[in-house]
Amino acid sequence: MKVTLQCVHCLLERAINQTRLATDDPELQMQVAAKMLDFLSKNLDEHSVPSHIGTDRDLLVQEMTGKDPYHELKIQSNEMALGILSELSEIVDESGDIDARFRKATLIAAAANAIEFDVSGRDFSLDELRDIISHVEADLAVDEIAEFKSLVSEAKEVVFLHDNAGEVVLDMILIREIKNLGPKVIAVVKSGPILNDATLVDAEQVGLNECADEVMATGAAAIGVNLERSSNEFKDLLSNAELIVAKGMGNYESMTELEPTCPIIHILRTKCIPVANHVGVEKNKNVILIRGI
Repeated sequence: MKVTLQCVHCLLERAINQTRLATDDPELQMQVAAKMLDFLSKNLDEHSVPSHIGTDRDLLVQEMTGKDPYHELKIQSNEMALGILSELSEIVDESGDIDARFRKATLIAAAANAIEFDVSGRDFSLDELRDIISHVEADLAVDEIAEFKSLVSEAKEVVFLHDNAGEVVLDMILIREIKNLGPKVIAVVKSGPILNDATLVDAEQVGLNECADEVMATGAAAIGVNLERSSNEFKDLLSNAELIVAKGMGNYESMTELEPTCPIIHILRTKCIPVANHVGVEKNKNVILIRGI
């Protein structure tokens, strides 16, 4: 997926927001803004991939401010998600047969972006969680969950590419249901801070290694999949994968630039118009889409 005009606005707006999170020094903020404008003017064109140019943006902010803007936010997100994990697991457990459980777990994974983990003092009741999941079902514009389950049932190993901190906790419910169908699950997070994406630090904080059979990192601090920055180990994992689950828009933006070597299940919410248009649905819709079959 390539950038559109709307992406330009988003790239710059996120740079400004991250700079505000990283520093309250007005002079440094303006220096970062000026550097960002210079970078975008020299590197952004119609061939750019949103997640790749976004990676360069984030790393520039980190380099100039000396700080990961999302550090505290990610800790709060993980803590909030862990606080509701048992209730979410209960929702799946009471769903019924294995088909219903798998569907509910997939919907919870899709719902992850709809839950505002980072709001201080936020508590979720079981009724509210049910309401969130019911809205995910109602907003499901692409529903290939049955086909997803069928692919999982036939697989020996699933590579699970995670998205955000906090969200990674809800993903563990789906990983459990995937493993119940037989496959081994390799969970993949980022090697360093980028946006609010889950890293090995987050994986340890939430106990991802206790859920997945193996946890590894991409070898890079990069949004989505960026093979130019990734480790050989991660590239080998992707090229030899039997089945891939890819969470979020960053993975969608980047992986649609690659020729699939196996089925890829994209689980995301279309939170921007360019991604929505690329998928072929409206903005703010939930998508479980399989590519590469």
